[in-house]
Amino acid sequence: MSAEESIRVGCLGSVAWVRVSGAATHESAACIKEFLAGRFERGWRQFVIDLGGCRGIDSTFIGMLYRLAIKVAETSPDGTVDVINPGERNANSIRKLGLDDRIHIDLEGDRWRRERELVEENLGKPACPTTLNPVEHAEFVLQAHEALQAANEENRSRFCDVVEFLRQELEAKTADK
Repeated sequence: MSAEESIRVGCLGSVAWVRVSGAATHESAACIKEFLAGRFERGWRQFVIDLGGCRGIDSTFIGMLYRLAIKVAETSPDGTVDVINPGERNANSIRKLGLDDRIHIDLEGDRWRRERELVEENLGKPACPTTLNPVEHAEFVLQAHEALQAANEENRSRFCDVVEFLRQELEAKTADK
């Protein structure tokens, strides 16, 4: 991760926050997933992902967020996964995949404006696990893309080749072990 790229996380009351500067990709998503999963397991059901400084998101990152949004929806009617300040390009990436019914998009960050200022001083670097080994990384990327496929019929055809490739890659990596 370069100097202009960073992940910062924190909590404000019952809301877990992630701020991504730079790119939100499969490389940073695993670390963010650890933080979000830990908060989910401890009962958090409101998540804010601030992409104000994010120049781009990939399908693995979106799939990871969608998996979280599904878990939140299944366990709490009041739970949310909100993406704030994503910029048009990142917002369109989520919308194009038909996920904005579960991942709420707030282009200007209006809903969380007051809280965003309060949480700013409490954000820190996440305690990321060591780099995922090749098998763990392949499993993580595959799970994210399978979630995208399950979201709707268009995504099923959109990601069928990717998922097949990832399954083959995972099989090859597990055979090498």
